[in-house]
Amino acid sequence: MQGTPRRVTFLITTRFGGQLAVTTTDVEALYAAERDRFAEDLAGLDDASWQTPSLCRGWTVRDLCAHLLMPYELGFGSFIVGVAQARFNFDKFAYRWARTDRRTGAELTRLIAKTSVAGFAVPGAGELAPLAHLAIHSGDVRRPLGLAGRISPEAGWMVLNELTSGRHSVGDDLLRGLRFQATDTDWSLGGGPEVSGDVATLLSALNRRRTAAADLAGAGADEFRSRLGRVSGR
Repeated sequence: MQGTPRRVTFLITTRFGGQLAVTTTDVEALYAAERDRFAEDLAGLDDASWQTPSLCRGWTVRDLCAHLLMPYELGFGSFIVGVAQARFNFDKFAYRWARTDRRTGAELTRLIAKTSVAGFAVPGAGELAPLAHLAIHSGDVRRPLGLAGRISPEAGWMVLNELTSGRHSVGDDLLRGLRFQATDTDWSLGGGPEVSGDVATLLSALNRRRTAAADLAGAGADEFRSRLGRVSGR
């Protein structure tokens, strides 16, 4: 049974180079709102939609939804064994785990709707990891289904800051010399020719989803897409 999470205050970097105090209570509220909105989207899918290719090459919408549950269902011991069996290739292990899942779309939807920040069991994950995991992969599902742009600007703002300044931030190979500007919230990064889009599009594009990058605008968008084509991505 999940316990009551501690209320922790932590700092995230703002676009002005300063820091903003955020509590785990803030993250929990944003996560719950995004989770409920995503579960609502999933509840309206038909069988064909569940088999639609997601933004992750080789993964269907159903596969991605199974993957979303991985941090909530896979114990540490099982994780170590599974990764070892995949010769320590996490992507290969995660794909195998999702593809062997036999639950229906309706079952996955019900389970996603029950997830919480407290249940995200990834050793060493930061406070924003559950929200980032949901925001990024819900975009992988929504965009090919014509549901892009459904993430809230508030959640997108927070995850974009984490994505570009956190421990696992986007590499300089994509960011250098460009200014990234969200069109639906007060977030920007860098200097140079502008690359603009709503937070959902920026999140997907900065995670190297080339389909999303096609929807970016601005004088720097073509350069960003060119860089994306030179690096590994989806």
